[in-house]
Amino acid sequence: MQQCFMFIDTGNGWTPVNDSAKDIAALDSFTIRWGSDSIDEQPEPAVMNFTLRDKTGRLAGQALTLAGMKVIVQFSDQPRWQDLQPSMGGWEDLRIPISSLHRAYSPGSPESTDSPASTMFAGTVSTGGSIEPASDGGWLLKLSATSMMAVWKRLQSQGPTDTAAKWNGAHWIGTPSARLAEMNRRASAQGAPEAQLDGLALPSSVAPYTSSDHPSQLDLLHRLTVGPRLPQWHEVYDGAASTIRPLFLADPIAVHLSTDGRLNVLTDGETRYALSAADIEASTDLSITEPLTQVVINAKRVKSDNGKLSFDDVEITMGDQSRLPPQLTAMQKSLTIDSDMLAVDDSGGVWNSGGTSNVSDTDRANIAQWLESHDLRMVPETVTFNSTRIDPARRPWLYKASPSGPFIIVKAKASALTGSDGRPSFTGPITTIGGTLSYRWRNGKPTLTQEAKLAALRPLLTKQITWADLPTLSWQQLDLHICDLSMIQIIDTSSPTAEKEGTQ
Repeated sequence: MQQCFMFIDTGNGWTPVNDSAKDIAALDSFTIRWGSDSIDEQPEPAVMNFTLRDKTGRLAGQALTLAGMKVIVQFSDQPRWQDLQPSMGGWEDLRIPISSLHRAYSPGSPESTDSPASTMFAGTVSTGGSIEPASDGGWLLKLSATSMMAVWKRLQSQGPTDTAAKWNGAHWIGTPSARLAEMNRRASAQGAPEAQLDGLALPSSVAPYTSSDHPSQLDLLHRLTVGPRLPQWHEVYDGAASTIRPLFLADPIAVHLSTDGRLNVLTDGETRYALSAADIEASTDLSITEPLTQVVINAKRVKSDNGKLSFDDVEITMGDQSRLPPQLTAMQKSLTIDSDMLAVDDSGGVWNSGGTSNVSDTDRANIAQWLESHDLRMVPETVTFNSTRIDPARRPWLYKASPSGPFIIVKAKASALTGSDGRPSFTGPITTIGGTLSYRWRNGKPTLTQEAKLAALRPLLTKQITWADLPTLSWQQLDLHICDLSMIQIIDTSSPTAEKEGTQ
């Protein structure tokens, strides 16, 4: 695979650590812990522990002033001719195969919108660390960095207020959109990423907070946006910038079948063909998911006492609508989420600051389908993507400190398992929701791995295909089992383009 590239900014712009001509240091290794371990937890800011090999001592001598230094880690996508250095000459002068071009260049500034490199992580160096002599001379700097989402967790100052007596000194008063805009303004002022809704609808109104309650902006964001789509908020990187965006855990994903018999999903306009289990380091043990029987939103009710507003919790419960086997519903297990959404107005007209919100019948039906999918699907206990098997230049979404988005794994030992509903127990759309990225040099070669935490996504099941819908293929050409046919929603009509194969 290609190298990972680190850029640091000590106040004079981005400098590539890997560039020996800059005489700074060399990236020896790193690990990045990111995301969440489960669907019922919101992600914490990503943390990177890394080691720099400093042969000159220049950076080691400045170690006490490195805290707060900006740092970015990237890996190179497939380069274009214009990305190669002029010193390499014309194409006729090159003595390397085209498949190895991505090893022959270093990406430019991460701020360049034209760079073909993919950003894995961006953040600032934390306080602390250590320095030790290297066995081959120079110094090893062992440092850590935290993603910029940490700023959202640190921001806990007072929100907007109103002098009207009914508010009784409360803060974070205003409409949901005004609250989000104010949080983004404060984050931007600190150099932190802004939150993007990506089509997520906000509630009609939200409850404020008492003068003694100062939640972090990260908690405010979570409580502002709770809803039946089950958003999980992750930091997503793009060049030198990042944004905080929702991963919709309950949204349905349409599974396609290509004309050559391969399962695939469409993600961000990209066709992702199913990964072969042979290319993945995965445990053959499967996690039997603890069944969930309902989703409970702890929303808010407003009341009035002598003209002053007060708020308490009110539960909105969405169940399985008799989709789950009776034995699973014998003991209720809830996914409970706290929300600032105003669901009930018992103030007798004193509130008068926006309408109430609730969940629709469609929302309830979607959650019931999600509960069924969640409870009847299994995922591997451990999954590791390794750059020696799956090249990051070809599957960049597997090697970032942010969710991969939907993809499918086929040809696993568990692929033949069929659930009580006649659908696959294993095969189906999944996504990474967290993990540990590790970068090491082994035998003179760089190796990047992602030990990922997976979550099963709900396959769209609005259509039931027939044999007549299938492309003209022999059964030997199909990368699937009979049970997989039940989740296919779209038969692709155009021939797939040749997909890049192999590793580099």
